[in-house]
Amino acid sequence: MVKPDIAIITNVAEAHIENFKNIKGIAKAKGEIIDNVQQNGTVILNHDDKFFNYFNKKAKSKKLNVVSFGKSKKSDIRLIKITKNRKMNKIIINVKGELTKFTVKDINIYTVLASITVLRELNLNLQKTAQFFKSFQPSDGRGKIHKIRRYKKTFNLIDESYNANPFTVKNALNSYSKLKKNKSKKYLLLGDMLELGKRSEAYHRELSGLINKSDIDKVFIKGKKMLFAYKNLNKSKRGNICQCNQDVDLILKNIITNGDYLMIKGSNATGLNVISKTMIRGV
Repeated sequence: MVKPDIAIITNVAEAHIENFKNIKGIAKAKGEIIDNVQQNGTVILNHDDKFFNYFNKKAKSKKLNVVSFGKSKKSDIRLIKITKNRKMNKIIINVKGELTKFTVKDINIYTVLASITVLRELNLNLQKTAQFFKSFQPSDGRGKIHKIRRYKKTFNLIDESYNANPFTVKNALNSYSKLKKNKSKKYLLLGDMLELGKRSEAYHRELSGLINKSDIDKVFIKGKKMLFAYKNLNKSKRGNICQCNQDVDLILKNIITNGDYLMIKGSNATGLNVISKTMIRGV
């Protein structure tokens, strides 16, 4: 219906996979956007995604322009270096042969690369427009950090509560692991990842490996499917199993202290997004 001049496919992940035969079905569905790009239009692709070649071949067969971003040396817009600190990250990006420096907050680097690729294709002033990244905050439920006053304590809530699938949970865990906690504790509240079909148990179990390697101190769960991850956690990392949302307050008020971190992640139907919103509103 839209017939875009520019289309972006950021990645292919297992979201809603129970509605498809396999992940290739998801890639095929996402690739439908390529069928409707205007003649001589542009398709922007993640060169690091395992379905890049599939999308690239499809776009080229329709004689569309393809521009790629990523960490791969073959990317048109390529991440060269990233230097992290607590508040800002300095990144160097090769933009079609020209090295460009940007300062960004701690947001998904692929989101930054995709955005810069669009700016470049529109021939906009990269440095002027990219000033936006300095103040950009993730949207609610997608990694935004809040200072929370609750239980007569002040702690940091990393709100990742807007839905969950294996790809986004792993990304959230990796980002959480990179956060320096100093003398504080890191807590994680995980809810079920839904609509994963036959491999649901395996997807949940795989999370335990990432968590066991991380510096997360305690994991609390809600949902029957997340039990598969919980059972494979190191015993030292196992927190409580929550039966309902009210359990969360009962548990945390006796554990969390000033300066600690809490990340909440789960599919919307688990109700964990309600817990996040309640904490943020201070109810």
